[in-house]
Amino acid sequence: MKREVTIAREAGISMAGLVFGQAVRFGYNLAAARLLGVDALGVYALVVAVQQVAEVVAIGGYDLGLLRFVNQRQGEARRQTIAAAIKRTSLAALFAGLLIALFSGQLASLLHGGGLLRMTLLSVAVALPLSVTTNMAGFAIQAHQRLMPKMVATQIIMPGLFLFSMLAARQLWGREAALALPFVIAPLAAMAWILPGFRRMTGVELNDVLRAGSNRELNRFALPLLAVAFFSILSHWIDVVMLGLLTDVGTVGLYQPAARTAGLLRSVLLAFSGIAAPMIAACHGRQDYGGVRATYEMVTRWTLTLVMVPFLLLALFPGEVLSVFGKGFGGGASALVLLSVSSLLLAWFGLGSTVLAMSGGERLSMMNQAVALVLQVVLHWLLIPRFGLNGAALSTLIVMALLTLARMAELRHLLGIPYLSAALWKPTAAGVAAGTVMLGVRYAAPPLPPLALLAFAGVTGTALYALLIRAFRLEPEETVVIFKLFPFLKRNRSNEAP
Repeated sequence: MKREVTIAREAGISMAGLVFGQAVRFGYNLAAARLLGVDALGVYALVVAVQQVAEVVAIGGYDLGLLRFVNQRQGEARRQTIAAAIKRTSLAALFAGLLIALFSGQLASLLHGGGLLRMTLLSVAVALPLSVTTNMAGFAIQAHQRLMPKMVATQIIMPGLFLFSMLAARQLWGREAALALPFVIAPLAAMAWILPGFRRMTGVELNDVLRAGSNRELNRFALPLLAVAFFSILSHWIDVVMLGLLTDVGTVGLYQPAARTAGLLRSVLLAFSGIAAPMIAACHGRQDYGGVRATYEMVTRWTLTLVMVPFLLLALFPGEVLSVFGKGFGGGASALVLLSVSSLLLAWFGLGSTVLAMSGGERLSMMNQAVALVLQVVLHWLLIPRFGLNGAALSTLIVMALLTLARMAELRHLLGIPYLSAALWKPTAAGVAAGTVMLGVRYAAPPLPPLALLAFAGVTGTALYALLIRAFRLEPEETVVIFKLFPFLKRNRSNEAP
């Protein structure tokens, strides 16, 4: 049970960090909507889209390369692999930042963002090498099966300072500074925090990075993953970008709360995939295909179990959820429902992409993302002019459904992973029952303020869901994991035995 306990422990750390990070980012969107206005929130969404695409290009698949090769090498070979990856990505980030700075005016005009968008893009150009270095240092530590330092840097320090510096700058210098300065301050602080721990754990110093040569095996592995990551991040942000191209920053600002709120469901998958990826790579390296399948099925089951109730809240109470952003944001309720279903599919089946990448199917994964991106662009082009932000959300859902079916078939063909695990009936059945009760609360409860109704439905649905999951009985490995992580429960159970 060592694998299950390690995944649960490290995923718990990752989950805590991701929940905090996503909560703070949600708080930023909430504060920006109220303090900076819908247009500024639209500019923020467009800038983050450009930033994350640039980061993915700069990282170039070397993040997953570290997760794979660090687990397969020792000593000096391991240090050289890490140093080569850090050097390659840092230089690429400098070049990408220079391109953003040079073409900031054209980008601002193309996306209908004006001077505010251009100024914020210049901040991103300066900050890009800082954020890329921070992320790569975190991945190098993660490759040693330690997630805490990366989580602290990227999910606590960075989003926390981003929100705090926005609030401080808004008070001291105004709207423009509040939008632009956090993009520089947050990654600078995160990099300063993580680098000492990176040096201690990996043994890699600045001179090692400067002297590092090219690593051909790492380069060959990373190249198709660059394409996978590039297509994936474009698919993630193409709805925002095309809304900017085909509408205006105001429409993007209305869409942003719905998109990012639905995106909270992805945190669970990210938490588990972060630690599952190096383990899957290690299993595949020793040809333990049963271990790959077992890890995939276990993580999928745990992910679905955890996302079910939050999904029900977003899908059944979209207007109440969006009401926290202020008046006028309820127009994104239909988009939130569609995007929530899309995020549920990703959380449920999205680990298939990680399994393919870590099991020699990186080129197939690249083709999946390329086809999905092309289809998404076509659907956005057809549906956004007609349905606005709901057209963007519907396009995303259609593509995610087709991509899910493709991944299921590929995993079945390549690794013998069944389409659906038999154990998934438990969270599914419990979710149907909880959703029915939450709908009853919505239509039968006395009139309540939106947040009070949301809280009442959430508590009621969660209580019933937890009781049903417990009544259906946990899987044997889940019981072992719980007792390993919380041994006092085993003692209490022994004390209660007759």
